Amino acid sequence: MTITTQAKSPVHISGVPLVTGSAKFICDETKPQGMVYVKPIFSKFAHARILNIDASEALAIPGVIAFFSAKDIPGENQVGHAFPDTPLLPEEEVMYVGQVVALLVATDLKTATFAAKLVKVEYAELPPILTIEDAIKAKSFYVPERVVARGDVDKALAAADFVVESEINTGFQEHIYLETQSCRAIPGDDHNITIFSSSQGPTQVQEKVAKVLGINAKDVIVDVKRVGGGFGGKESAPELWSSLTALAAFLTKRPAELRLTRHEDIVATGKRHPFYGKYKIGFNKDGKIVAYDLFMASNGGAFTDLSIPILERAIYHADNAYYLPNVRITAVPCKTNLTPNTAFRGFGAPQGIFIIEHAMDKVAHKLKIDPVVVREINLYQPDQLTPFSQPVWEANHPTLFTKLKEKIRYQDLLNATNEFNKNNKFVKRGLSVMPVKFGISFSQTTMNQGSALVWIYTDGTVIVSHGGVEMGQGLNTKVAQIVAKEFGLDMSHIRVESTNTSRIGNTPPTAASTGTDLNCSATYNAVMQIKEKLNVMATELLVSKNAFNGLTVPAASAFDTPYIFYQDNYVYDWRNPAVKISFAELVTAAHLRRICLGAHGFYKTPGLYNDRQHGRGHPFHYFVFGVAVTQVEVDVLTGGNRLLKVSALHDIAHSLNQGIDINQAAGAIFQGYGYSTMEEEIFDIKGRYLADTLSTYKIPTFRDLPEDLFEIEIFERQCQHSSVYGSKALGEPPLIYGLGAWFAIKHAISSLNPNTEVMLAMPATPEAVLNSINKLLI
Repeated sequence: MTITTQAKSPVHISGVPLVTGSAKFICDETKPQGMVYVKPIFSKFAHARILNIDASEALAIPGVIAFFSAKDIPGENQVGHAFPDTPLLPEEEVMYVGQVVALLVATDLKTATFAAKLVKVEYAELPPILTIEDAIKAKSFYVPERVVARGDVDKALAAADFVVESEINTGFQEHIYLETQSCRAIPGDDHNITIFSSSQGPTQVQEKVAKVLGINAKDVIVDVKRVGGGFGGKESAPELWSSLTALAAFLTKRPAELRLTRHEDIVATGKRHPFYGKYKIGFNKDGKIVAYDLFMASNGGAFTDLSIPILERAIYHADNAYYLPNVRITAVPCKTNLTPNTAFRGFGAPQGIFIIEHAMDKVAHKLKIDPVVVREINLYQPDQLTPFSQPVWEANHPTLFTKLKEKIRYQDLLNATNEFNKNNKFVKRGLSVMPVKFGISFSQTTMNQGSALVWIYTDGTVIVSHGGVEMGQGLNTKVAQIVAKEFGLDMSHIRVESTNTSRIGNTPPTAASTGTDLNCSATYNAVMQIKEKLNVMATELLVSKNAFNGLTVPAASAFDTPYIFYQDNYVYDWRNPAVKISFAELVTAAHLRRICLGAHGFYKTPGLYNDRQHGRGHPFHYFVFGVAVTQVEVDVLTGGNRLLKVSALHDIAHSLNQGIDINQAAGAIFQGYGYSTMEEEIFDIKGRYLADTLSTYKIPTFRDLPEDLFEIEIFERQCQHSSVYGSKALGEPPLIYGLGAWFAIKHAISSLNPNTEVMLAMPATPEAVLNSINKLLI
């Protein structure tokens, strides 16, 4: 694997403990005295009435201390998001397989697990709605369909040289974070409770726990030191598991712990939303798109969760990198009897993007031209408007396409691929070029805010608390970099504390690729408040130490603080940098003068608004751009595939930490590859997931890495529309490059019969590939 870097970056501050295994997660911490273990009782039906629950046999087991159901909840039996439709524990009806019906609490995990199996629940089964098709027939939706449109789509379709119609389905994707859903709750001695939750959204956990227990938010402290992987699966889901744990601790008055097994986690938690897309696309003889009419429906599962904002982001990314002069996007979230599907890296954007990329391939096939040509001719130019009327500021795709094609010698690679296919009967190769345009910000404007608390100690070390959650993505490292850069300190002088609602309150979840933008900007704000005070003191100290070495400085300029700079743990005046004072000396002097060495920083993303009623607005602070080329090899006898090459050119304006950013991009690409080619989750007619362990649910491993080339280059430039230090977000957008593997597989299959259109399901599993080949050759 080749990774292109352009500068040395500070290492991940948690890298050593994570790699060596010394980093502790919730269930690794020392067990409090008297701790009990919580085991959920899960529904075995997708839809049923609860007739009776009998826990008497379980309660007779030594070590079992309690059994709790809905009637035991002291506060609100509700953990819903957009709507109050999600009971913590069902009172009369279960809505999906894996829904928690009740809790069994015991003094040890083994006893709790055994006793939970003895709880008898009697059901009356009801007919479930499982698929998008069934939901549409039954008109089972959370909210009415939403439409975003511009121009006259029907007129443009009628006037187009060609119109292609098609439909495509995208699948589930399981998060497979290393740390399953986990929580520990510890009752306090002042009517409070502390929650240690593996959560991307501590404030949301605090709010839900308080309501369930019937207490105030001030009496619920949520602390998150680190999360063992999230990918969106711990944005809203921990509110359920933390509330269940808190309920057990609150009612037993003992510390309580809940940790799902991998099987339980897969069965009982939401996944990436499957989507159905049906479209008409009109275009001219040269491949220029004139109209796009799209209908999308998502499978949201039993409760609303985040299905509505996820569908909204799918709408906002249904154009991907292409200007659509006449467009109509109609979308609806379907209510079914599956686990409530939830956030997943990309948050609806991968589904919307996949559908239009599918359409672009259809256009290319109709015109018998290279799909790259169709993509290039329709790319956004700077300041053209999206379907929701936001200018695509500083669009850069034409430059990126040209640079990447030159770098990898695209035409030579395409010719070599075609030549290989002519000379090989049972192994075929395919290429794809996948662009991405990704909007950064929460589409819910109010969520775009961040807070940070910075304190300097008199020895010159610094401690930082902020509202973001570290889950391996390097957020804490970047926060520490901001502090280190501004105070001129070594990274070793800075500690970033756990995320704690008693220090930083009212925070949004760490999601939507906004973690760095919001929390680094808030940290920068706090640091600059402190520097404003320190600069005055530094000027005075440097003058008093004859810092100017005979230089005559007017009295008025002695306190001209812009001359102060911080570097290598010292403070200087650039007019005479030969004289310096240590940072520790400066802050000690400030403390003795009773100057506050702490500050609370706040940041709100400027210029955002989202008019949902009219489908217009500026929901995003800026857009991220990029493009990747993927080459695959397909075995036409087995349907298996191998990644050969992935080369990505990713434009994020300025990278705060190239080491972290490039490796994050690599992980995202690989996750997109798994989503589009192998991660298949299916369910039976009873709504039971069949790939419910890691022996049946396949994810990519090191063996699946590209064999010839895995190259990621950060394209840097100055952008007016960007974030702290001119940077842009990175977390989600590179996942789109991974979808290119699906289109490369499709290209490889097409070499068997170039005149016939390839019909390939998503994900492109070996079975799907063989089915596609059979349809192509019959």
